[in-house]
Amino acid sequence: MDSRKKIIIGSAAAIAGAAAVGVSVWSLRNIFPRAHSFEEQTHKVTVEKRPVEANGHTLYGEFMRPADAEGALPTVICCHGFGSSYMLCKQTMAMCFVKSGIQAYVFDFYGGAVTSKSGGKMTEMSIFTEREDLNAVIDAVAQMPEVDTGNLFLLGESQGACVSGITAPYHMDRIKALVLYYPAFCIPEDAQKRHATVDDIPETEKVFGQKVGKVYSEKLMDYDIFREISGYTKPVLIIHGNADKLVPVEYGRRAADVYQDSEYVELEGEDHGFSGRGKMIAAETSYQFIKEHID
Repeated sequence: MDSRKKIIIGSAAAIAGAAAVGVSVWSLRNIFPRAHSFEEQTHKVTVEKRPVEANGHTLYGEFMRPADAEGALPTVICCHGFGSSYMLCKQTMAMCFVKSGIQAYVFDFYGGAVTSKSGGKMTEMSIFTEREDLNAVIDAVAQMPEVDTGNLFLLGESQGACVSGITAPYHMDRIKALVLYYPAFCIPEDAQKRHATVDDIPETEKVFGQKVGKVYSEKLMDYDIFREISGYTKPVLIIHGNADKLVPVEYGRRAADVYQDSEYVELEGEDHGFSGRGKMIAAETSYQFIKEHID
């Protein structure tokens, strides 16, 4: 592992802010902090719907580009987490990137959430079906004329980070660097703890509070995810909170040691999903990491 950083984030400022501006506004900003540029210049953002065909279904996706852009630009593909939405990626990370001059593509996984704009059921979804979706997205984005294919990056959060991690080794020629927020590399071990054998897996079960199908766990029983992700040897940034109650921070630390070229940032006191302040620190850290690896 190349380097390890630790960023300390206190909660006092957030509490004071809630008292000053009202709990409802604070709560909204905690989910969707106000996006801004990390450069002196702020670019206006254009958003265009660009669906992707993947394995017999259509993924809802949006291509985000600086309004004043000319030619092909570096681009980040953003992957949402379990039961989540492209909107969480769009409103903070992607919007900050584009305001700073880097393009982004955001999308919903098929069956990735109960309300996925790509359709599908969560009982049909697994990290492997999402890998197939992401393969199709990478192929499609790499063919977009506005995309600098020599500077294509992949960013995922939670299960989306897990999926990004197991997908990236198969795109060594395309993915310039990888960014992972609180990566859910615990998913295989969690399945192995729930079930002794594949035969013990029921047709449906509750995982992270949502009903999933047998397909979610059946290929995880003897799956070595850390061996899989180690196949990606280009730069990786991992950002994880040390108060994460859903994906223990040890999984982020372990991944950082497994990767050949990694940078690990641990956010003090941050839980899964990060606070509004944590999201902005993660977004700026990610932007600087991506910028450093643009040719």
